[in-house]
Amino acid sequence: MNIQIRTLTEADLDTADQIMQDAFQRTQSARAELATYHSLQPDGRLLALVDGEPVGMVGAIDHGAFAYIGTMGVRQAWQHRGIGYALMERLLDWLDARGCPMARLDASAAGQHLYPRLGFVTDEQTYVFKRQQPIASTRVPDRIRVARTQDLEAITAFDAPIFGARRATVFQRYHAWLNDRSFVVNDETGHVAGYLFAQTRSIGPWAAREPREAEALLAAALALSYDAPPVARVPASNPVVADLVQRNGFQLIETLAHMRRGGDQMRGHRALMYALASFAIG
Repeated sequence: MNIQIRTLTEADLDTADQIMQDAFQRTQSARAELATYHSLQPDGRLLALVDGEPVGMVGAIDHGAFAYIGTMGVRQAWQHRGIGYALMERLLDWLDARGCPMARLDASAAGQHLYPRLGFVTDEQTYVFKRQQPIASTRVPDRIRVARTQDLEAITAFDAPIFGARRATVFQRYHAWLNDRSFVVNDETGHVAGYLFAQTRSIGPWAAREPREAEALLAAALALSYDAPPVARVPASNPVVADLVQRNGFQLIETLAHMRRGGDQMRGHRALMYALASFAIG
């Protein structure tokens, strides 16, 4: 078997979407999300081919302090044949060449066996919750407002110690896409106390200093409509988020291992992170 690995280009996005649908047996397209990830890190996507046939992909976004790895997928017919391992080896070589000190990812039960062989250790879990009850209209709390472009720098500064790295470009892209679905709450001094971006099929990124701000932000998000029952990908180290989302109609559907390669501890303060942007961004 001749495995070839090359950088995934914009012209490959339809192929990449087909790989992910086949790998995870999904019917919904993720092309828009894949295009966003590609735009954030065009040199960080890899495509695997066997005898010229595209069969797998993986990607990473280098945030500087660490990279987040996601969109790992191999077509069903080609799984368990070393393609995922080869993709990860090449991607980690690319990150090492950039001098990236740490790589992080969230591994499903099916993929957890692969990553320790590549030097990853498990730090904690990430829970996936899905809202099972119909979306009911709720009132947006008075102190919550739609984020403006001029809020993005303050949101970035608030988020950086929580996430562990600055991700200004991520917030700019999300705001451009979700400008009327981006929320912020300020404290009595006018400083950012929390934010939430409500994607069309998921809640996040979402962070807050206190649970009451987080709950108010969620109320604003649940006043919106969604293309499908939304999911929230939440860190297990946040002590209140599981109860909060379950009180608002979400149920646990999956538990993943949050893993790290490099460094002696995780960066950031995940106890204040209520939901990830995605498994590709963190």
